[in-house]
Amino acid sequence: MGFTSIVLLTVVAAAINRVAASDRRKLSTARELAEAVQRAVLPEPPPRVGGAAVAARYQAASREAAVGGDFYAIHHTPYGLRILIGDVRGKGLDAVRTVNGLLGAFQAASTHLRDLREVVGRLEERAEGLGADDGGAMSESFATAVVAELDDGLDVLRVANRGHPAPLLVSGGRVRTLAPGAASLPLGLATVGDFGVPVDAYRMPPGATLVLYTDGVTEARDRNGTFYDPVPRLSRPTPPGPDGVLDAIREDLQRHTGGSLRDDVALLAVSRPPPEAPGTAAGEGVVPERLG
Repeated sequence: MGFTSIVLLTVVAAAINRVAASDRRKLSTARELAEAVQRAVLPEPPPRVGGAAVAARYQAASREAAVGGDFYAIHHTPYGLRILIGDVRGKGLDAVRTVNGLLGAFQAASTHLRDLREVVGRLEERAEGLGADDGGAMSESFATAVVAELDDGLDVLRVANRGHPAPLLVSGGRVRTLAPGAASLPLGLATVGDFGVPVDAYRMPPGATLVLYTDGVTEARDRNGTFYDPVPRLSRPTPPGPDGVLDAIREDLQRHTGGSLRDDVALLAVSRPPPEAPGTAAGEGVVPERLG
C-alpha cells in the first residue's frame, strides 16, 4: 500500500472517530435529558408512606435517547396504601402524555374509590380515552400495569395484574412470585374482549418487602442472550429495607448485562416494618400466604 493511501486511511479513520465521539456525546446528552424528563414525571416517593418504607429506582436504556413509558406511584388513601407500576407501549411524547394521564387518574381514583376493582376500571377508562385519536378511532396504545393495595395494618395485600410482570414478595430469605390467578389484558384493550378485574389477595408478613418492576428488568440479557431473573439474587441475603433490596437488584442487573440495558428499568419496593419483639428476625420462616 502506498504512502498516499496510508495517509488517506489515517485521515478517514480520524474523521470517523471524531464523528463517533460526537454521536456518543450527543446520545449521552439526549439520554440524560430523557432521564431528567422521566424523573420530572416520576418524582421520588417519600421514604415512608402510610407506615411502610418505600424506595424507587429508574434507569434509562443504554441504547436509547427517548423518554420511556415506565411509571409508578404510591399513595396513602382512606382505603389503605394504593400502589401502581406500569409500562406504556412506545416511547416519546405520546408515552409521556399517556403516563401523565394514567398517573392523574390513579391518584384521583385511589383517593375516592373504595374497591380496588373500581380503581382499575377507572384506569381502563382513562387508557381507552388516551388511546383514541382526534377522530375517535382507537390507536395501538396500551399499558401493562400492576395495581395493588395494602390495608391500613399492612397485613393484607391485594393485587390486580393487567398483563404486567408479576411482583415478588420477599420474606425471611424466601421469594414468592405473585403470579395472577387469572390472566387479564393490558389497560386500554378492554374493547378487545369482555373480562372482569381479577384481584388476588395475600398475607404480607412483618418485615416482608413487595418488589414491583417493569419488563426492562426481566427482558435484560447477558452476552449469551440469557434473560435476567431477579429471584436468585433476592433469595440471598440483601441489605435491609427497600433501598437495600433495590440496590441489590440494580447491581446484579448491571453485572448480568455488562452495564448495557436495552430497555428502561423502573423498580418500586414497599416494606412492612419488622416485628418489634426482641430477638425476632424479620419475617423469619414465614411464607407469604395467598388468601381466598
